[in-house]
Formats: sequence, structure tokens, C-alpha cells
Amino acid sequence: MSSKNPFAPSRLQLALAAAGLCAFHISAMAEDIGGALSTVEVKATVEKKKLGDSVSSGALGRKSELDTPFSTKAVSSDEIEDRLATSISEVLKYDASVTAISPPISTHPATIQMRGLRLDDLNGYKVNGLANINRGTEMPLEMFESVEAMKGLTGYMYGFGSPGGIVNYVTKRPTTDKSFSAAMGYQEGGAIKEHIDMGGRLGEEGDFGYRLNLLHEDGDLKQESGSIKRNAAGLNLEWRVTKDLALTYDAIYQRRRSVGGTDIILTPSFKIPAPLDGDTKLNSIGAGSDVEYTLATTGVEYRLANDWVANASYRTSDSTRVYKKDQYYLTSNAGDYRDRITSELHGYHFDQVQATVNGKFDIAGLGNEVIIGVMSQNLVSTSSVVTPKTYVGTGNLSAPSIISAASVNYSGGTYRDETTRQEAVFVSDTLKLNDAWSVLAGARYTQFTDNAYSTKGVVTASYPAEKTTPTVALMFKPAADTTLYASYVEALEQAASAPTTTVNANQTFAPIKSKQSEVGVKTERSWWNATAALFHIERGAQYTNVANVYVSDGQSKYQGVEFNTVVQAARNVSIEGGIMLLDATLEDAAPGYNGKRAVGAPRRQASVQATWREVLPGLALHVGSQYLGELPMDAANVNTLPAYTLFDAGFNYRHRYFGKMISVRANISNLANRKYWTYYQENYLNIGAPRTASANVRVDF
Repeated sequence: MSSKNPFAPSRLQLALAAAGLCAFHISAMAEDIGGALSTVEVKATVEKKKLGDSVSSGALGRKSELDTPFSTKAVSSDEIEDRLATSISEVLKYDASVTAISPPISTHPATIQMRGLRLDDLNGYKVNGLANINRGTEMPLEMFESVEAMKGLTGYMYGFGSPGGIVNYVTKRPTTDKSFSAAMGYQEGGAIKEHIDMGGRLGEEGDFGYRLNLLHEDGDLKQESGSIKRNAAGLNLEWRVTKDLALTYDAIYQRRRSVGGTDIILTPSFKIPAPLDGDTKLNSIGAGSDVEYTLATTGVEYRLANDWVANASYRTSDSTRVYKKDQYYLTSNAGDYRDRITSELHGYHFDQVQATVNGKFDIAGLGNEVIIGVMSQNLVSTSSVVTPKTYVGTGNLSAPSIISAASVNYSGGTYRDETTRQEAVFVSDTLKLNDAWSVLAGARYTQFTDNAYSTKGVVTASYPAEKTTPTVALMFKPAADTTLYASYVEALEQAASAPTTTVNANQTFAPIKSKQSEVGVKTERSWWNATAALFHIERGAQYTNVANVYVSDGQSKYQGVEFNTVVQAARNVSIEGGIMLLDATLEDAAPGYNGKRAVGAPRRQASVQATWREVLPGLALHVGSQYLGELPMDAANVNTLPAYTLFDAGFNYRHRYFGKMISVRANISNLANRKYWTYYQENYLNIGAPRTASANVRVDF
């Protein structure tokens, strides 16, 4: 584990000063040289994605956001770069329906909620619409062209998954022209990142395309005085064999090692302690997380006829996580705790095959857009045979005891602890009644089996399920730029296993049923766009009862409204904002829990971001804020996490200088250095990230 660099603040000041001076110095040089730079192109920050841009809708194919009868959000790679986002929570933080519930430096990063519901780590995050393992690591954002979120139930579109929604990472594709860029970034604390992105096409007709991304990052971080070291690579190939046949291959590799992310664990007996500084060191010496991740996909697309296309894909993905994690169990209201260290290896292997045929035809003057598909998916989970959970000492949050974790190690090899299998057939038809009205109807038939195993390979629990999950939607377009819709969806999701802190730790449960009704409106005007939705979700509930047993009991009902908009307030000023109001309660549950607010669901959430372009030629400034309302920490609502507000600010500068586009970016998150806790799961707290500055310089050759 690397130690904290005492010179990090001065290095940061130099990096930010250099970035700022570079931006203004290049601008001044351009003015002084005058005619010598007559071909200079000035470009401020990129425009945000429009509602007319396409997003993935799983089994429904790619459609524009405007024509999708569900609530969606898409963030482009340019916007991710401009904000210097390093985690999925930072990418989606200006959507008020998305809640960050874990820091990026921890043993469980990349975990978010939508509409107050935590996304399923193994089924809720996709890459190009197919299966992906998202447990224990942040995806390498540098490998993706955009990140898309579909909020609410997605049972028909993607199969099993949390009713909160789906995140879909869209990989970068081969560029039309030859491209090459190199970037270097700095994050406060001392972490340095280098990134190369190159692409192009080969052959007389450009039939063979390629895209290669290479990344290295290493150094200390300000958050919890932690550190990060990662190497990643992404390769995307495309071969247009004929005008009707194309083959693709995508691969991603990442090795990510991090230090930081201690869990603070409450019981209803004690109150939530005062939040700590975001750079407070808690973890033991030798604690941390090491995740090796690979993904590979082979695809074929064949045009059968005009308006008819067949696709087939095979996806394999592996993730192996080795970690030592501190968990501080609070023993008093004064911040006293017992430190328990867990050492574990956990691996996951996904295989998925999916084939679809989609096309258009008319019957009796009515337009039909049909998709038919089949899918088979297998997941194998492995764990270390001996996973120690050792109490190693005591301390107080005001003066944490930092000890060595060297003596706590998993052993005994590994065993298959769980397998799941999904087989599905799906079909949908979007029927266009006339220029204004259309109806979507679809159904997915799924056979699902979840088996749990002992260390001896004996099946200890088996949960088969067989279900047809429908989706129906009615869409009305009073004008080409506006869509009103009403939709209904049903779904199944793989139940969560009991947390390691409960009496029945790691127990598995039967799949959970859920259903959702939603009505909404989307509109895209010349100087603004907006989306609004009313939703009602019913879902089987899971929670920890007074005996510290994790149970599946009752129903959770989530009713809410969400609103998001982008307004071009002036020629060079845009404002993006949103709000979510949510009423989430537990019903038909045991006495003491019935009628209580659902764990982790905030009543209110809001966000706003303003961008001022062309402050000077090529220079843009941005500021933003996120508000998270109070939320219950436990099923009995004994503890409630206080509300908090965070602020961010930064600048982006782009200028073409002697044929090279130079981009300089800087950003400060948590500008006021607010101390706060983040909610991870029932009774789990993590330290909120401190004020953190970062800078990046990129050159496009």
C-alpha cells in the first residue's frame, strides 16, 4: 500500500496552475500570432445529448429517447471527460432519480440507486445491452462512448434485474477517419493517469475498423487517504464482410487495486455518529481491494432484406475480487467501535448468447416494428472456502486505531457457491396506428434457476422460476417533438443474499416479483427539452428484523414523480436540472415494520448544473449542485441519515493550435468540503468523499 504523499498539496497547486496558465497562455498566443493561425478552430464544451439521440432499450433495440415509453438518461463520453468523472455515480449525478450509495474507493464501488431502489450488481449493469459483472469494481469509463440509464422496471427489455433500472455502458466504436489522442490527468492526493485513444479504418473501402484504448493510473488519493493503481485496455474491431454482413469483436480488460472504503455498521441501539472528514484514514495496514476483470464479445449482423436485420452475439465475462475489508461495528453513541476484518476471494463468470431478428412491415395500412429474440445466460459464482471475519481490536472514530491486517487471510482454496441460469424467448411489436398514435406490446418468457452450494459441492437451496413478463405502452405524439406515454411492466429479480452482518449471513432467497405503472411526457424544443414521469412500483421486500435475521417479507411500494430539463438560458449558457419526489413504504410486513419508509429511499432529491460557454474563445465554466434528502437507515426507521448538499465547479478549454486540438480541463468536487455519510445498504455507512481537485490535458494529433 502506498503511503500518503506529504507533497501532494503543492503538486496539486502546480498541476492546477499549469492547467490554468496553459489555457490562457494558448489563447493569448493565438491572438498575438494572428494571421499565422487563420485556420484555427475554436470549440467550447460539447452540446449535451438530445432526446432525439438513440439509446439502448434492450430487447426493444435502439430507439431515440423521445420515442421510448420509459424514463431514460444518456451521458456522452465528451461530457464525462469535461466533468472529469471517475465513477458511475459522478457520471449520473445530475439526474435527480439517481443516488450514489458507495464511494468509488471501497470494496463495493459503482453502486447506485434509481428511484430509491438499489441496482442489482449482477443483472443491473450491461455493456452494449448484454450481461456484465459489476460487483466490486468501477468500470473503466475511458473505454465507453456513452453511459445510458433506463429507469424503472426493465423485465421485458433485459430479463432479470432490480426494478430501479438498468445502466448500459456503450463501448467506443471505430472512427471513420484515423484518430490518435493522448491525455494525462492528475487527481488530488497524487494519482497520475495516462490515456491513449486511437482508431481508424483499413482497406480501400474502409471495411475494417479498429479502436484501441490504453490506460494506466497510479498514486495516492485524498479520499480516506487511500490509493489506486489500475491498468486497462479496450479493443473494438469491425469487419464489413459485404454490404449486408458485418462482424464485430469487443474486449475490455482492467486490473484495479484500491485502498480505502471502511464500512461503519450501525445497530438500532445507537445513533448515527457525526460525519468524519473525507480524508480520514480508517482502514488497517494491508487492507484493500484487488479486482481483475475481463469481457469479450463476438457479434454478427446480417441484413436479410430491406428493413430486416438479424443479430447474434456471444458474451463472456470474468471478474475475480480479492479483498481485506475493515468493518467498524459501533458500540456506543460516543463513536466507540470494534474492528472486524474480512478476507475473501470472490469470482464470477458470465456466459451469454443472444440472437434477434427485427424488421418492419405494413398490414392493413398499419405499420409494425417487430423484434423476436432468444437468450441464454449462465452465471457461476465462486468463493474462498475459509473466509475469516476476525475481530482485531477496538477504537474510536475520533481517533481510529490503525493496525496491521497481515494475519487475516482467506484459505482453503475456492468452491462454487452459487449458479444461476436464464433461458428466455421474447417478442415485441410497435404498432403505428397513425402519425400520432402507436402501441407497444411485448412479452418475455423466462425459465430461471438459482442454486446455492456448500463447500462440499452439495446443493443447499434451489429456487426455480418460470414467468412471462409483459410490457405494454401507449404513445401519443401531438407534435413531432413531443411524446406522451403510459406504460406497464412486470419483472422478476434475483433476490439479495443476507448481509454478512446478519445471523443468517449469505442465505439465498427465492426470486422477487415486481410491477410498475408509469405515465410521462417528453418534449424537445429549439431552446429547451424536458421529461417528466409519474411512477408506481410494487416489489417484494427484504429487510433485517429485530432478531438480526434478514427476511423476505411484505411489499415495498414506491410512488413518485421525476422531472428533468435542459434549458438554453442564453446563447452560451445552458442549465440542466431535475427533481424527484418519492413516497416509499413497506406494507403487509411484520408488526413494527409495516407502514415504515423503505430503507435507503429519500423523499426528495434534486440536482442542477450550469455551463457558460465561450467565456473566452474556447473556454467554458461549469458549476453544479446535488441535494439528497434524508433517508431511513433501517427497516424500523430508528435511524435516519440527514440530508446534505454538495457543490462542484470547473472549467474546460479547447483550442486548435498548429493543427493539434488541445483540451485542458480542471474540476473541484465537494467544493465546500462538506462532511457527510453515504448510505450503502441497511445499517451500513461510508465516509463521503472530501473536496477533491483534478486536472487533465489532452492532445488530439
